[in-house]
Amino acid sequence: MAGRRSGLAGLERVLRAFEPASHNIGDYVAEHDEELAVLLGVDAGELRALAGRLDEEAAPRVRALLQQRAEARTLRHQVARRDAVLAAAQRLAMTAVWRESAALLDMTLLLGDLLADVTVQHISLVSRVFAVHLPRKKLVEVAEVLPRQFADLVSWVDRAGLHFRWHQGRGGLSLYSQVVPASESAHVLHVSIPAPAVRKHRPAPAPASPGHRSQGAPRPVPTNAAPAAARTTGWLAEALTEAVFSA
Repeated sequence: MAGRRSGLAGLERVLRAFEPASHNIGDYVAEHDEELAVLLGVDAGELRALAGRLDEEAAPRVRALLQQRAEARTLRHQVARRDAVLAAAQRLAMTAVWRESAALLDMTLLLGDLLADVTVQHISLVSRVFAVHLPRKKLVEVAEVLPRQFADLVSWVDRAGLHFRWHQGRGGLSLYSQVVPASESAHVLHVSIPAPAVRKHRPAPAPASPGHRSQGAPRPVPTNAAPAAARTTGWLAEALTEAVFSA
């Protein structure tokens, strides 16, 4: 790798030392033809053909090859980044945990790899229950602040928007869905969250005959018994508690 970098670095130095009526560029390229051919993605014979050419003739061709190489590398990086973002979107959708009509989201994906593609302008979190559209730059702002300050950060999406809570719900931020301009509709990343599984209700057992109680049937509650305690912990409280213990 060091040799490859030195080969390109040497070529760039020769280009910067451009001298009219000299043959430095062509001679350097011809001398390192095999190495540079691999780096520039051309046939070595094309580089050898530049030997003896004047710098003012060889320089434009060499600069064009370097530009093509830079553009190809940029394109590969963009494709790799786009693939990583799409993979993050799929993982975020598949790992969402439904609680009633809200979907709890993986914070590391939502505020991490999902935001890596700078060409994305909007992120849409959609399911058959909700459709929330948010500017990517707003989520980037959230990612730069909240995860660093709050270890117990949790997030969920519902019809109202995308919500963040911390300190067991004492602190919070909600982002509400926005309209995506038509001019930016081609730059939307869609995260399609599968709908929650529908639970099948089992038919109630047939009533027992008078005077007979099945072995597994609950015992009758005396009329003077105290009422059962009401459940005070909802799904949000449970999620916040889990975040505290996992932090």
